[in-house]
Amino acid sequence: MTLSQPYCICLRWTQNGEPAAADFTIGSGITALIGPSGAGKTTVARLLAGLQAPDVGTISCSDTLLYDTEKGINVPTAQRHIGYVTQDPSLFPTLSVEENILIASALDTAAYETLCAEADVTDLLPRNPQTLSGGEARRVAIVRALAAKPKLLILDEPMTGLDPKRRKSLLLLIRKLSIKTNTPTLLITHHIEEMLLAADHAVLMAKGQTLATGSIEDVIANPQTSAHLGIDDAGSIITATIISRSDGLLCADIGGQTIYLADDDEPIGSRLRLRILGRDISIAKGNIKNISIINQLPAIVQAIDSQGHEQILTLELCDTPHKLLARITEKSSIALRITEGIQVHALVKAVAVKELMTD
Repeated sequence: MTLSQPYCICLRWTQNGEPAAADFTIGSGITALIGPSGAGKTTVARLLAGLQAPDVGTISCSDTLLYDTEKGINVPTAQRHIGYVTQDPSLFPTLSVEENILIASALDTAAYETLCAEADVTDLLPRNPQTLSGGEARRVAIVRALAAKPKLLILDEPMTGLDPKRRKSLLLLIRKLSIKTNTPTLLITHHIEEMLLAADHAVLMAKGQTLATGSIEDVIANPQTSAHLGIDDAGSIITATIISRSDGLLCADIGGQTIYLADDDEPIGSRLRLRILGRDISIAKGNIKNISIINQLPAIVQAIDSQGHEQILTLELCDTPHKLLARITEKSSIALRITEGIQVHALVKAVAVKELMTD
């Protein structure tokens, strides 16, 4: 399988009378473009697809320019090979599901049948789009876009109107298809949970400006993410690999330490993405015996951020590449004499560890 080519975006436009800008790269896997309403996310999607022109800037895919103001390059939408799925699936009501998918398909019969099977739409093919549920229509729209073998897939708020169960199911499908088809995907959302469930990388935008880019771990740890999305506790993201199971718990390696979490029948060897909220972490100066909390992770206090009568501790987990953010009261910090550089134990209940994704 060939590696997908990165898209480099450097664009400037005017939004509500104010200058706006997008500067980021879309590589392999799923990149979440996240931000509150009015951030400029849909505008970026339209600029990428060629449905709208910026004031100035460039869009390139590897060494190929799709848009360049100075060079006068503006590749037409149809020639950019970008699949664009909006909130409205926009299926043709006079065609069957299968005819909707085949109308722009570039797949041979075997690849087409495999894609339909992977997306679980085979049984839907004879039906009229007007008989589909909201989740079914979204799945068909995504399959139709992928059948055209796009170089980039843009999904603009595809989960709008779906209940939590269908939302999670669709996000997991998007991730599976992105990996199977090796299609770089830009997932636009204003829900942090959607980003955490599906994406590998993230871009945070607000008020028409790019505020943070990078891995999921980096963007979730950025204070601007919580501030602009109205989240009291974004928590921390760590990756883990399951190494064993016993007594209803999984034991997972986090790159030098082990962590226990609830067993949801994931296979041994699976790679997990875990989210731990700051409020679910307690701090101790040493290992505590005769306590129900199994996860007692040695860590170094790297930084202390005071917020009112609370303190946010940045903890560097010993012998691992991971960091945790812990929220404790100022009173507790004083009582424990918490200072930067000291070693502590981060106490986390196994049931408080939230599993987001399994690969």
